[in-house]
Amino acid sequence: MNKHTSIHAILGAALLITTLGACADDGDEPTASGATTTATATDPTGSTGTPTTTDGTTTVDPTTTTTDPTTTDPTTDPTTGGGDPFVFPTDPIDSYTQIDRHAAVEAGTAGIAAAAGLGLEGQDISIRDAYNASNPTEDAAMKWIGEIAASVMFFHGALDDDLIALKLVPATFEETVAQAGPVIIPDTIKYNPSMPTSYPNGRKLEDPVVDITLAAVLLKLGDGGVPLDFLANLPLNPTANDVPFKGEFPYLAPPHAP
Repeated sequence: MNKHTSIHAILGAALLITTLGACADDGDEPTASGATTTATATDPTGSTGTPTTTDGTTTVDPTTTTTDPTTTDPTTDPTTGGGDPFVFPTDPIDSYTQIDRHAAVEAGTAGIAAAAGLGLEGQDISIRDAYNASNPTEDAAMKWIGEIAASVMFFHGALDDDLIALKLVPATFEETVAQAGPVIIPDTIKYNPSMPTSYPNGRKLEDPVVDITLAAVLLKLGDGGVPLDFLANLPLNPTANDVPFKGEFPYLAPPHAP
């Protein structure tokens, strides 16, 4: 019990400095117009970037269309005559209910109540709904530190022996805090434009984000350890998406047929 308590204290102290500056106030939330802001953050290498803003607003000339942008279905295919699929509703933010957030990969699943798994056999995972409904400012205020610390210890307890058997060096709890903490807390996408764009500095569609996150949480990195992309580069991983990405927005490949 004393060890577990001290672990929580270490995580809180180590992350407090790195995260309070990494998460802006309500200004880093999506606006009703579709503009989003990327907060200045500390990346795992210790570099900081300048906040950047991307305006995703699409304007409609009222003299050429009678479509109401607040009622346009954004999934409509323009080839069928249904209008521009990228004209989005302009309802105020408070008219929506937040049910998910997924900037830090698997933070709301593997990072919260990890020991409960997928909630099978009657295990309660309702706390994940509370996490997904919360705001990154609450992450920076250390609201979820206890849950995340417990999940980190669960994975190390379950997997460290296997990693050692594979001749790998598991990260200590302190190393996990230093390596993965600034990525997971707060749950935002961090981006330093002076650094190469690759997760966790921004995120490309082809980035193997789960493998990268697992390496940061589980393995000793750098001197005496392995590179951050060690798991991502294992031969069992695919080298590319099975369907090529598009060369223009929204870039994603077409969905698989049912």
